[in-house]
Amino acid sequence: MRKLIRITTYLKEVQMPKNKIVSCLLLGLMYMACEGPAGTDGAGTYLTVSPALASVAAGSTVLIAVSTQNGEDNDYTWESSDTDIATVSNGTVTGISEGTAFISVKGQSSGANTNAIVTVTNSTRSDYSFALDIAPMMTSDNFWFPGADACTWCHYANNEEELHSKHVMDLGTYEGIMRGADPDPDTYEDGHPLFGETETGDTDYDWSNAMLKSRLRNNRMPQAPAWEFWRDESNRLGPDLEFVDGHAQPIRPIQYTSWDDPDNVPNALGLVEAWVADLKDGGDLNVGGDDPFSYGGEDNLTFNNDVLPFFTDGSMWFDGSTSCVECHWGNIEESYHLMDLSSYDGFIYGADGGEHPVLNGTKTALGSTDEIDWGSSRIKKRLRDNRMPPDAPFLLSEENRDGPDVWDPVNGEIVTAVDLIGLWLEAGASE
Repeated sequence: MRKLIRITTYLKEVQMPKNKIVSCLLLGLMYMACEGPAGTDGAGTYLTVSPALASVAAGSTVLIAVSTQNGEDNDYTWESSDTDIATVSNGTVTGISEGTAFISVKGQSSGANTNAIVTVTNSTRSDYSFALDIAPMMTSDNFWFPGADACTWCHYANNEEELHSKHVMDLGTYEGIMRGADPDPDTYEDGHPLFGETETGDTDYDWSNAMLKSRLRNNRMPQAPAWEFWRDESNRLGPDLEFVDGHAQPIRPIQYTSWDDPDNVPNALGLVEAWVADLKDGGDLNVGGDDPFSYGGEDNLTFNNDVLPFFTDGSMWFDGSTSCVECHWGNIEESYHLMDLSSYDGFIYGADGGEHPVLNGTKTALGSTDEIDWGSSRIKKRLRDNRMPPDAPFLLSEENRDGPDVWDPVNGEIVTAVDLIGLWLEAGASE
């Protein structure tokens, strides 16, 4: 039912003629029953297309390139879902008439398949549009990566109490997405802005620091293997803790019961937060890792004895979790993001040559404890926030962090999905 809502909402936004709405709706229902692309990175053969989303004027063409990952294909079979809207020949798509068509491609040897979304307009476009450029990213399965659910599977209405849309968030409509996350369910005001604006309704968009950008591209840590995604979010504060001989450690077997009662159930993220708060209150970044702090009724905890093991040891956040220092072990180029999570000094120094502190969200080196901000800190967000859509494949190369290639209809070039959202915002975020 949610998928039907998602498709009809998108078609309404595009404002197509009724006969084409019916046609595309039937096509959407047909695609629901189709098997999506095979496999995710490292887990089978699958296809990628560039661009995965395009807009072309009737009478014009756009070339869609395809490549086979984790396999080999000598040739591909192409097909358009509606040849009255767009035709395709060896990846060259020609716009015929206004509407939206799915361009499917299948590897002849691998059997893997995927599709691109092509919207045909009456004339060449000179501006960006939520309906044509952004909504398809949020409402289409398999868009962000093979096997990805559409964002609107979970975020389809500004109503959580009755319709159970997570975080009272609607990513399928212009009006809904502008209301942000967790708005007041009665007035739809005071939501958490998704695009970096000061408040929902403002137009001072800041995509580089936006919540939605962070959630689309930042992997939750630790990774490889990854956190298990729980829709009820109950594992977001990390494992429950016990104190043995005055030191914090995860309860074994690991369990997560603190989400609904974090003040009374000691948890890993709460432990880190308590250390950060004590450091900020103490006023001295050079205090070192042996300065005591309190948490969970214990008064002699230290960074070195109690916090650091959650970054240097394996199986601390979930069974089989990789130690953070396997990737982040020094402030040198060979260590990912030049980040050292093996020592107190490394935490204070931060990532990327110190330009990205882990104890706040700024892009300047941490100069004093006054600049510590747990709420916006990178360490909190990367330990707590799931990347969306859930189960995105983790690549050490990070090449998939900005989403698939898409077509920039204004500048006539390939960009990433994340970058296209930024371009839309820069141009005024039109509906």
